[in-house]
Amino acid sequence: LMRPDGAVVAMVGGENYADSQFNRATQAKRQPGSAFKPVVYLAGLKAGLSPTDIIEDAPVRIGKWEPRNFNGKYAGKMTVAEGLAKSVNTVAVRVALKAGIGRVAATSRTLGIDPGEKPDASIALGTVETSLLELTAAYTAFANGGNGVIPFGIEEIRDGGGEVLYRRKGSGPGRVIETG
Repeated sequence: LMRPDGAVVAMVGGENYADSQFNRATQAKRQPGSAFKPVVYLAGLKAGLSPTDIIEDAPVRIGKWEPRNFNGKYAGKMTVAEGLAKSVNTVAVRVALKAGIGRVAATSRTLGIDPGEKPDASIALGTVETSLLELTAAYTAFANGGNGVIPFGIEEIRDGGGEVLYRRKGSGPGRVIETG
């Protein structure tokens, strides 16, 4: 659980620390899949797409790669907003291509997710590897009005007499999503 300012207030990294000290929330890198699609659509908006623009949900081919929708069906024309709401793979790929893979990668970096050295169109379907903590921090910017966060677990440390020994300074990278 993360507050809008990036404070981690609850985290479960595994079942039993005595059995394994590997923290799956911070150390495990996984492909986020469709959870990455809001990043793709944000890049599309930055590139000038509008939620009401029409995108074709139809087969798409990029070289030898032919991404398909989960249900194997295609709905035809739909708005960008519908594509995101329904998590339509072919629409996400088309949005990424319209935005440009470089812009999707840059948007990902801005939100705190490293897209790797040479991302390709499969980035639209969440093939980047990230930790749960990084993905949660990226989503926090969507929830808090567009401000990037740097996750933290300690705000301050006091000694037995109440003297402040450490106080967190800084608030993150600032605005990463324009909301106007």
